[in-house]
Amino acid sequence: MTWAKGQSGNPNGRPRRGQTLTEVLRRKLLEKGPDGRPNVEAINDEVLALALSGERWAIELCFDRLEGRPAQALELSGNERRPLRIEYVLPSGKVEGNGEKA
Repeated sequence: MTWAKGQSGNPNGRPRRGQTLTEVLRRKLLEKGPDGRPNVEAINDEVLALALSGERWAIELCFDRLEGRPAQALELSGNERRPLRIEYVLPSGKVEGNGEKA
């Protein structure tokens, strides 16, 4: 069966999936705790207090969130520790690799 122009074979769209962990966690973090503050504020205050007391993981977490994680060095090598040759196949079918055009 074919559909008429402008008519959808699925008028209600894709069915909704269940809630993701991220959706549930976001909602819970915005809820107010027993002290009336949002849970996210209480967690932030606790992590900051731990960082100020010298807890290394809390200090690193604060800096990672504020400044971004430092770049990690990565070395790739092929057989006999020689540099790898990386080739890209372009839509035109031409191959480029390691700065050279084929």
